[in-house]
Amino acid sequence: MFNRLSIVIVLIFLPLGFLLSQEEESQRTIMNFNGSFRVRATNVGRDVLLERRTPVTPITNLERENAERLQSEQEAVQTDLERRQQGLPSQLTRRKEDVSYYDSRFLYNMSFSANKYVEGVWGMQVGDIPFGGRGLRATGPDGFDPGLIGPGSGGERGRTAAVNVQTNFLYLNFRIPESGLFIKVGQQLFSSAQGRVLFSTGTGVSILKNFQFLRLSLEGGVLRARDQSFLDVDKNGFADKNYQSSNIYYNRLKFEYFRNIRNEVYAYFLDDNDKTDNETARLAWYGLHNEFNFQKFSFIVHGILNTGTVKKLKPINDSNDVTIFNTTKRHYIKGGMYDFQFTYRWNESLNFNLIALGTTGRPGFDENGEEANLKGNGYRTLAPGFSISNIATDFTGGYALFNGSSFSGLNEYGLFSNIIAFGPYQFTFGYYQLWATKSPEIRINREFNQQNGYRTSTYMGMEYNFNVRYNVTSDFQIIFRSGYFVAGDALFVLLDSKYGRVLREAFIVFEHRF
Repeated sequence: MFNRLSIVIVLIFLPLGFLLSQEEESQRTIMNFNGSFRVRATNVGRDVLLERRTPVTPITNLERENAERLQSEQEAVQTDLERRQQGLPSQLTRRKEDVSYYDSRFLYNMSFSANKYVEGVWGMQVGDIPFGGRGLRATGPDGFDPGLIGPGSGGERGRTAAVNVQTNFLYLNFRIPESGLFIKVGQQLFSSAQGRVLFSTGTGVSILKNFQFLRLSLEGGVLRARDQSFLDVDKNGFADKNYQSSNIYYNRLKFEYFRNIRNEVYAYFLDDNDKTDNETARLAWYGLHNEFNFQKFSFIVHGILNTGTVKKLKPINDSNDVTIFNTTKRHYIKGGMYDFQFTYRWNESLNFNLIALGTTGRPGFDENGEEANLKGNGYRTLAPGFSISNIATDFTGGYALFNGSSFSGLNEYGLFSNIIAFGPYQFTFGYYQLWATKSPEIRINREFNQQNGYRTSTYMGMEYNFNVRYNVTSDFQIIFRSGYFVAGDALFVLLDSKYGRVLREAFIVFEHRF
């Protein structure tokens, strides 16, 4: 009888004790952290420009412009000769670059939660800090330089500064797991499928709702991209007209009805009323992302439609290039992006990959000096972040001819293979070609033009990549990455340059994650 009563008492109070222990656990703040420390050595070299140095405005008098440019070059040479006669070093160098530098970076993300329903996340970054890089002055009235605070400050002997911390994340995550509902409020990462439309940190709200029984999830939110409501242009002590802001709204639906197929439908909307950059816009991006996974191969088919209007301030100049009036011109946007990727897995140690990515329109500027993606089925980018090859389209360091935000009117095709050999080593070999959808406009060029015997084309160039990843331990990696890009005629037309041919880069990274 006693034993039975004991068992009954235990069975009654066991759930209560479990609940009490859960309540006690929920009152205790739990902290988790992760991050990485990286040191990198980089060598880059080129004889090709990375950005255009000549005007993109229509040519009114090419002979006068050439004469003025020749006179400016002669004056620079004469000034340099005078310096050399005085025993001072020359300030003129060859149109060729070979640079080696080193930097370090520290990432730290911390989350804390008192219960399972609320979580706070803070993420910060120190660096990149270049070895010997200029830091803030220790004393003097010019000790505060906003351009040097944040990543990139410090590194110089005796002038390093601790004011180089950048906040990447700062948000509250409200979680209701029983209902499959998650709400993030604050500074966070907003990302579309593979970062093709949007990949950026920003302050806003995102809401995710999972419907397990329907095998789908619905996500939406708003990103406050820019707020200029606090401007005081006339300096009267009061903020000027409100609603000078830029907001990004989005929603996306993910569903997986079949084991090997994942689908996503999304829409991103930009409502830009900020006139401080002489441009306002109302644009939309509609995308369909499909991923198919099978035993031996997988592929991705992704398409994006871009529509809307852009209002841009346009100056009207006289024959002497003097602005006599400013007007606002409306542009109607209708463009698109295609994205195709294919992977074939030969075995666990070898795979072959094909990628093709491109947008409609023309890169650069039109003959009237306007951005070419404002018309002719041009494609306007939002704030994407993606890397295809190490030099042509990249954002991870070293050289980058284009990034996601400037990938308009371009197409890149590539083949690459990943090889896992000798245990922890992974080798990657890649070959890519970069083309323009429409040939860049040559009639606004001052140097690489038809008068000098050059012609335009759609071929931007080709690139070779070789990467090595060595997993020393599960937390420590050594990464080597390299690229060699050979420029084509279209790139010289776009940059209006007739010099050089090659860009190359190589860097090695030692990274520890925790």
